[in-house]
Amino acid sequence: MIKHLVVNGHNLAYQWINNDSYNPEKPVIVFLHEGLGCMKLWKDFPLSLCHMTGCRGLMYDRYGYGESDKIGEPRENDFLYHEASSMLPGLLTKLGISEQVMLFGHSDGGTISLIFAALYPDKTAAIVAESSHIFIEPVTLRGIKQAIHAYKNSGLKEKLEKYHGDKTDSMFYSWANVWTSGETAGWSIELILPEIKSPVMAIQGEDDNYGTSLQTETIRSLVKGSTRLLNIPSCGHIPHHEKREIVLKQTASFFTSQFELV
Repeated sequence: MIKHLVVNGHNLAYQWINNDSYNPEKPVIVFLHEGLGCMKLWKDFPLSLCHMTGCRGLMYDRYGYGESDKIGEPRENDFLYHEASSMLPGLLTKLGISEQVMLFGHSDGGTISLIFAALYPDKTAAIVAESSHIFIEPVTLRGIKQAIHAYKNSGLKEKLEKYHGDKTDSMFYSWANVWTSGETAGWSIELILPEIKSPVMAIQGEDDNYGTSLQTETIRSLVKGSTRLLNIPSCGHIPHHEKREIVLKQTASFFTSQFELV
């Protein structure tokens, strides 16, 4: 059931997963969607992962997306940092989640999960960062420009309207404009990665049109916690759908290893 609450002045939609199996010995898995995504675009992946791990999960639509409030201003180039430092902690506090969480973040959501772990190491049990952005590569900008073309000419807008309704234009252009602005050139989170002490699994599709294995290699070289890389051949930007069984199996194994008794 989708519910709503106000965090930092914005009405956010959220949903519990597998809540009937709540076990205080197991962390909550928080799912953080991609830059054009929302809760519904995860489909049944979160439910399957929660069943496999025995954990309960939490999904939410970030400000400007899905069933949350429509964004009313241009995004700043630190919008992912703001999400990780303010909105996500505010949501967890409002929901009474004070224990450590495990994070599964896709694309922009993966970046948010890494920033959160760097800022709040005591609140982070483990991270799966899928197709996340550590810095902007030439392929990243090409992928965004291709998305802008598809939005204008190839039906992407109509597909996204099924999930974002009358928020679609504001959602899309606030995302596209900030990533293609001159002020975002040189953007990177490399400097804060050494603050991450939690275990990280970094997933990258080898055919991702927004990034390369340089992203996952940078994570491994800079974070202080243990790292596991999962580079998947013949896979694009959405491994949890394109290579669902691989991602489910590897993620469930990674997460359960964090709380199983040895």
